[in-house]
Order: sequence, then structure tokens, then C-alpha cells
Amino acid sequence: MRKGSQLVVDLKILGENYSKVKDLAPNADVLFMVKADAYGHGLVPVSSYAHKELGIKDFGCASVGEAMALRSQLKDEKFEIYVFSDTQLELTEFSQYYVNHRVKPVLKTLQDLDFFLNCDDFKFFPICLKFNTGMNRLGIDFDKREQVIELLKKHGRSEVHHLMTHFACASQSMNKNKRNLKAREEFNILKEDFRNAGISVEHTSIANSGAIEQKVGLEETHIRPGLMMYGPSSLNPGLENLSHYDGRLISRLETYVINTFEVEQGQPIGYGATPVPHAGVVAVIALGYGDGFPTRFRGAKLRFQDEIGVVSGRVNMDMSAVLFDKNSKIKAGDKFTVWDQDTEFYKQLCTHAQSIPYEIFCQITPRVPRIYSLK
Repeated sequence: MRKGSQLVVDLKILGENYSKVKDLAPNADVLFMVKADAYGHGLVPVSSYAHKELGIKDFGCASVGEAMALRSQLKDEKFEIYVFSDTQLELTEFSQYYVNHRVKPVLKTLQDLDFFLNCDDFKFFPICLKFNTGMNRLGIDFDKREQVIELLKKHGRSEVHHLMTHFACASQSMNKNKRNLKAREEFNILKEDFRNAGISVEHTSIANSGAIEQKVGLEETHIRPGLMMYGPSSLNPGLENLSHYDGRLISRLETYVINTFEVEQGQPIGYGATPVPHAGVVAVIALGYGDGFPTRFRGAKLRFQDEIGVVSGRVNMDMSAVLFDKNSKIKAGDKFTVWDQDTEFYKQLCTHAQSIPYEIFCQITPRVPRIYSLK
């Protein structure tokens, strides 16, 4: 466990982001995606605040294990949990867990649906169906919708609790990308086919963060924001003009300077004796790949007050070297912020690391404490 490094999560900003999401979709309920430890920010604290303070009643996890952790820690709270991918329906212990703890598996294959309908545990349990409309990852094939309807009728089920699909290209234009247009068209066909077959659909959702930002899919009963709730846009670089969202990062990654020393141009530092490109001051910070500060950050620009330094040499497991100009005022013991609420700087950091906001958030390891603020 680190003592001088921490990920500070500002829950008040989470609330601000939620308000901005609701401004875009005032008539839709929010199914808040908190998978992967709430995108690295802490599953239980983030979900607890979102439910108790923001009034969110639906949460999305990737696995039944995540759902179990969430339910066990907040067992007295009344909210719904959806498990989207790693459902493990075939295991008896989990099928009973779903029923007994109000956790809803999202059925994504015909095999899932057949098992669900033939399992006595789920005889009166709500049905959540996810269809594949172009993602080609998980989801019942769009062309098998008639088989789904036949299966439901065969088992006397006349209602789908939640019908959903997923955009494959929501980071691109929702109104020009052919895959996005096709997904919207097919989802409308799905809803109509169920309705014509006499099967009611209680809830629907199609919009993930990129779609919500572009005001697409907001007419459904639910939206499913993920990344945008944590601050960043999920649109590709160059498409910022398509977004109607200006969220702020809910976290800042803080560490401190372990040591500083002056170097001349070409002087080697660290593993591999990497020569520095210019004379300056090297600041060794207490973050390395053991903390989720990856080797890809080599060459990334970081800020110290009004100075800009560059991650130089090899990123180590426990520390990294940042090269500043020779007149830098940085010194050992100084607090060092890798990112803060400056969304634009964070975007540049992701670009330097040849990564994406999701990955940078999620890779911060448990060795870095999460500190929660309401300032």
C-alpha cells in the first residue's frame, strides 16, 4: 500500500456529471455502469453515493462476482443490479443467487435463454435480453429474433423486462456511421416484432456514453452511461463538436517526489542507462507500473505547477523519472499531480500513452489508495 500516492475521487463532481447527463435525457432512467471497480474508482463507494445521494436505482456490472460484492456491501439498499457478460447462469449457486438477491442476468445467447426458461429458479424471474445489432461480441443474433419469440411463447412468457443492444461505433458519428444507423434501425424492428407478437417490453436501452453525448437513444426508458459519468468524453479525437456533454474528471492521481538531481545532456538514468535528451532536473516520483503507471507513459508530458516535464528513461515498478528544464524549482518531498480535473490535459496524457481513458483509469492498482472527497 502506498502512503504518499493516492487516487482522490471527488464524489461531488460525480453528482455534477450526473446532473449534466440528466439534462441531456430528462425522461430516461439511468442504468449506471460500475463494472471494473467503477472504472477503477471504487465499486462500493461510487455506487453507494450514486444511490443514496443521487437517487440512481439501476447499476450495471460485468460479472456476477462484481454484483455479489456490491450487494453484500450495500445489502440494505434497494437498487437493481444487471450482470452484462460473465453471468455463469449454468452454475446452480449463481442461479439461486440471482433470484435471492435481486440481481438480473442479461441473456445474450439462445443457449442462455433456453437454460433460463427451463430452470425452475427463474420461472417467475424478469427476462433481460441483449441483441447483437452489429457489435458482434455478445448478444442474441438479430436474425434469430423469431426463435426468441417462439421460445418465450412456448414457455408462456408474455413480457420482457428489459430489451437492450449495444452500439459498436458510438465513439463515431451517430448520424453518419453506417453501423450506428443500422443498429438503431434493427433495434426499432426488434421492439416492433415483440409488440406484434403480443410480448410486452417493459424497459428498453440502447444508448451508451458516446450515444448519450450525441443525444441518440434518449427516447428509450433507460440510458447506460459509463465513461461519461467519470468525466471524459468517449468520442474519437476530432469529433468533439458532436458532443453535447462537458463533464469533469471525478478523480486526480497524486504522488510525491522521492528525489531530484541535475543531469547533463546525454547522461544515462535508470535501467538500461537511457540517456536524457537535454540538460535539466530529474524528479523521481513514487509511481511505477506496480501502481498502474505503465511503461507506455514514457515520453508523456506531466505538469508540476507551471512547469512541464517529460517521463524519461524506463518506468520502473515502483518509481518513474520525469525530466524538467534545468531551472526547475521542483524538489524532493513536493506533491506531484499526474492528472486532475483538467479533462483536456487528461486527454493529452492518454494520447501520449497511446491509450484510452477507460484503460488509464482501470489500470490503477489497489496499491494506490482511493480517497473520497465531497468538497
